[in-house]
Amino acid sequence: MNHKEAMRSATKVYNGLLWHLREAYKGTGKVDLSRKNLNRILKELPRAKDYYSMSVQLTREEVREAYKAFFALRKEGKTAHQAPGFRRKGYLSPLRYVQSGFKVEGNRVTISLGTNRRDGIRQVSFRIAHRPGVRYERVRQLSIVYDKLSGRLEARLTVEVRANPRPGEGRVALDLGETVLMAAAAFDDGSVHLYSGRKIKAVRRYWQKVRANLKRGSRRWREVAHRERLQVIHLLHQAASHFLRECAKRGVGEVVVGDLSGLREGLDYGEVLNQRLHAWPYCKLVEILRYKGALMGIKVHEVEERKTSLTCHACGKASPSNRKHRGLYTCSCGWKAQADVNGALNIYERAFQVSPVKGSSGRVARPVVRSFHLGWHGVHEPKRKGSLLRAS
Repeated sequence: MNHKEAMRSATKVYNGLLWHLREAYKGTGKVDLSRKNLNRILKELPRAKDYYSMSVQLTREEVREAYKAFFALRKEGKTAHQAPGFRRKGYLSPLRYVQSGFKVEGNRVTISLGTNRRDGIRQVSFRIAHRPGVRYERVRQLSIVYDKLSGRLEARLTVEVRANPRPGEGRVALDLGETVLMAAAAFDDGSVHLYSGRKIKAVRRYWQKVRANLKRGSRRWREVAHRERLQVIHLLHQAASHFLRECAKRGVGEVVVGDLSGLREGLDYGEVLNQRLHAWPYCKLVEILRYKGALMGIKVHEVEERKTSLTCHACGKASPSNRKHRGLYTCSCGWKAQADVNGALNIYERAFQVSPVKGSSGRVARPVVRSFHLGWHGVHEPKRKGSLLRAS
């Protein structure tokens, strides 16, 4: 596989640049990260001729950014961080192409491997698959990467896509969670949608049990992890697509999501809950909502959501005891609503400085619940300990 050899050459070049910089640092106590100096080193590395010249320059930039990040941390006093490390022998480094070195014709891609290769092979062609119904005008960037979980090479394209016009001026807020994946509150017609996360919980729980009987990092362990990831992402896509279609039908042009980036930092919820929170794909869901929304002309952005789930939307009193069993939120002021919906209403008010409901909870007490299924493949119990049946 000639593209794999080119990726191994990229690893050699990355490590070669690091080695020369480390040696210079040992001798002088300084590191010259100028492109002029790095280009000088590149001329001494024979493997730099084994893949496309522009990709070699992007490998150079990887090394520069790694060292710049290291020195920035040192400047902040974070001396525990070590200098950039070598990539292991045989590691398949990404091959990156920016605006040149590749050609896309329909579903066929041709990439350049360089003109000075010793084996004389200058290019490789392959087919790609992409989501139907999306027309792109220009491919800006292409990367060939190795996916450790699946054991496959993947082509990742960054493309220019003409977005659809904005569906309308409506706004809606989302509260993200675990059992309730998304609580969408405050559509203009007063309706509320809850998107269940129970199927994702079941999928993750099942595959975690299967992995417990396998050697971590083994081929089978990686296959299981890859299958779990595919199933979870499939369910996230289903939920996000349905929600955004509902937004388009209702003329929603802006979606605000509670920012959970600080939820898992500096807090200890116990071993079991910590593991569940760290495994939950909040960032992936927001990423999917962002790009799908952009294609539909819907803006998706985040707002700080601290204490929105504990605060009464009617009176503003924050009390953990207001969250009752089965997701019910009740307050002494008389406000009563599904707990995740209460959080979404608070996110809406924080983002837009206006309350989406007045007076009583109205229709928010009886939200529409959406649930999704894998359909195209499922999970099955293993026949015996340590073995796994393939999903149908």
